[in-house]
Formats: sequence, structure tokens, C-alpha cells
Amino acid sequence: MEKLSTPNRQLSMCNMISDDLSKTKNQGVPNSCVTHNICADKPELENNLYTFLQWQKHNEELLSRSVQGHHQSNVVEYNVQRAINTLSGSVDKCMSDSTNKIAGMARNIDRWKTHMFQVIENMRNEIDLLMLSKTKIQKAQTALRIVCSISTECLERRSFRLETDLTLDPGQVELNKEKELITEIGNLFCHTLCQIKVQLNRNRNVKVRLEKNWSDKYQSFQIDTINLGLNIQTPIIMSHVDVIKDSENTCLSVPEWESITKSLYEEAEQVLNESRQLRSIVDDVLKKSANRLRDQADTVDIALARFISDTQQIGQAIENDLKQYFTSFGYKLLLSNLKRDFVPVVQRLGDSENLIGDLIRVIMNLEKAKKTAETRLHNRLKRPGDENVKDNAQLSLISEVKNLEDQLNTLNYQLYCARTGHGGLQDARSLLEDDSRIKRKTLWIDSIRCQRIRAHYPSVNILLGQ
Repeated sequence: MEKLSTPNRQLSMCNMISDDLSKTKNQGVPNSCVTHNICADKPELENNLYTFLQWQKHNEELLSRSVQGHHQSNVVEYNVQRAINTLSGSVDKCMSDSTNKIAGMARNIDRWKTHMFQVIENMRNEIDLLMLSKTKIQKAQTALRIVCSISTECLERRSFRLETDLTLDPGQVELNKEKELITEIGNLFCHTLCQIKVQLNRNRNVKVRLEKNWSDKYQSFQIDTINLGLNIQTPIIMSHVDVIKDSENTCLSVPEWESITKSLYEEAEQVLNESRQLRSIVDDVLKKSANRLRDQADTVDIALARFISDTQQIGQAIENDLKQYFTSFGYKLLLSNLKRDFVPVVQRLGDSENLIGDLIRVIMNLEKAKKTAETRLHNRLKRPGDENVKDNAQLSLISEVKNLEDQLNTLNYQLYCARTGHGGLQDARSLLEDDSRIKRKTLWIDSIRCQRIRAHYPSVNILLGQ
């Protein structure tokens, strides 16, 4: 029925359109009914229309799908809400657990960071103290060079002593001991200084490692502090690609990290203890060396002073022997338990010369007397004939000549002895003068040179490097 009525409705509408158009046209234009042609061009639409049953079925299917979608949406919403509630609790628990672990690790890092900082401060102080010990050793070496110069100067000057005074006296023996002691202590100082340099390098290397470790822990602590402040509402969070893979490949385990840190800490403590022991050894070496040097210097000074005193006494004795009369002089080293009373050599030389002159005059007078007696005998031998008799006068002259000859022989022998003694006295005087010159040279070396230069011997504090 609807299919039949539809084209009639369309025709009537076309007619209406046609009528309307004819009414609007006031001109004489043929009415060709264009609208009729438009309507007539689509008669096949009747075959493309849906039936009412189809329309109802379509609506039923559409409503059925809507209901099914609502049901599925409700199921999905329930599952999503359930998953959200479940995962939210799990995520919150995991995040809280991770936060607690990060906080625990941060506390552990901070604890080790504090230990490392304290060790670094101790190492810095130890390096400063060891540098002070090194400076003390260097100053002590400088003082030792002064001591060596003084000892060498004394030995060199004393080598200029003359003849018999160039002897191995107690002062010379103690100076040689002092020279050996200086060499021994100098070698000890060099060895100790090398040990200090090696220990300083170890201390600095450990200090650098400690500072690097402390810096790493400080950065790690700062990173974990930042991580503790992160949450899902923090604006700086973002995604990172391959972060799990990189973390698994590069990170150490906690026991390994703890072992490395503890090992470095124990190594630093061991190096600190060794450095402290070395400093105590340095102080002990300086103290013992200074005391030994000072004791030996006192021994040398005492030996030199005694030798100078002995030399002055023997030199004064020689001067007295040359210039004035003296008695009862005893030199405890060379003339112990020996006492003599004698007149000076110069006086003896004068007496000897006077004696020789007197002997010569006496001998000359005796020779003249002998010549007189011999001349008398010679003249009496010229008596003629029987007048040449051996009377009392002749016998007296013969006896006189013999006596004079004996006396001359005796006096000539005494003159020889006097001249020999005079030569001996001259030799003794020459020897005494030479020995006096030698003693003056020795006194000048020991008192003027050695004692004066040894007055500049460093004190104990200087020898300690202070």
C-alpha cells in the first residue's frame, strides 16, 4: 500500500510545483515541466529502501550491542579498579621499601663518609707533622755539617804541628772519634731522611685515595638524598632507557663495596701507625745523636784543654830553662816523679865561656912558665965541661918542667871537656829554642785556632733541628 501511494504523492507534489511555477511566470514561456523530469529520473529508490522489519531488527541489534558494551565496560571498569587498587598498594609498598633501603644505604654511606673524613684529617695532620720531622732532620744535617767543618778544621790545623808535637795525643784521639761519630750520624740522618720521603709519598698517595673515596661517597650521599625526596608528584622524574641493564652491568654488590671501603680504611690506619712510628724514631734519632755529639764535643774540649795546659807548662819550663833559674819542676806526662835542680842553659853557656877563657889564660901562663923553665934548662946545658953538673937547680928545673907539662895536659883535657860541654850546651839551647818554638806553634793551633772555632759548636737544640 505504501509503495503504491508514494508515487502518487510525488506526482501531486510535482504538479504543485508545476502550478506554482506557472503562477510565477508572467511571460509567455512554454511550460515544459522541468520538475517532472527530475522526479522521473529516480524511480529506482523504491528498490533501495529498508523494510520496517529490517528497521526494527536493526534497532534491536543496536540496542543489544549497546547493552553488551555497557556490560563489558562495567566488567572492564571493575577489573581496572581492582587492578588499580591492587597495584597501587603494591607500588606504594615497593616504593616505601626502596625508600627505606635507600635511607639505610645513605646512613651507611654517611657513616663511612664520616670515618673517611676523620682519617683524611688525621692523615693531613700526620703529613704536616712528618714534614716537620723532615725539616728537623734537614736542620740537624745543616748543624752536623757545621760540626763536621769544625772537627775537620781542628784536625787539619793540628796536622800543622811541628816535629815531636805532631803526636797522637788524647785530643787527637778524641777528634778522630768525633770525626767517625759525625760520619756515622750523617749516614743515619741520610737513611732516616730517605725513609721520611718514602713515608711522605705513601701518606700522600693514601690521602689522595681517601679524598677520592670521600668525594665519591659525598656524591653518592647527595644522590641518595635527592632520591629520598622523589615521589610520583615530583616534576623532575622522567623515563630512562636501558637504566636496568646499565645498573646490572656497572654496580657492585654491597659486601664488595663495604669490603673495598673497609680495606682502604684499614690501609690508611696502618699507614698512619707506620708514620707515627717513624716520627718517634726520628725524634729518638735526633735526641740520641745530639747527646752523643755533645758528649763527644765535651770530651774533645776537655782533652784539648788538658793538652794545652800540659803544653803551656812544658813550654813555660823551657822558657824558664832558657831565661831564669828554677827548681823542682815535674811534667806529669813526660817527667813524672822526676825532679831536678839545675841552672839555666844560658847562664851555663856564659859560665862555660868564662871558664874556657880562664882555662886558656891559665894554659897560656903555664905554657909561658914551661917555656921559661925549658929555656933555663936549655941555657944550663950550654955550661962547659965539668960545670955541666946535675945540681939541685938542674933537678928543680927538670921537676918544674915535668910538673908544668902534667898540669898543661890536665888543663888541656879540661879545656877539651869544657869546649865539648859548651858545644853540648849550645846544642841544648838550640833544641830548647826549637822546642819552645814548637810548643808556641802547638799552643797557637790548639788555643787560638781549635778552641776558638770549637766555641761555635752548635748547641743541643740546634743539633735537634729546632
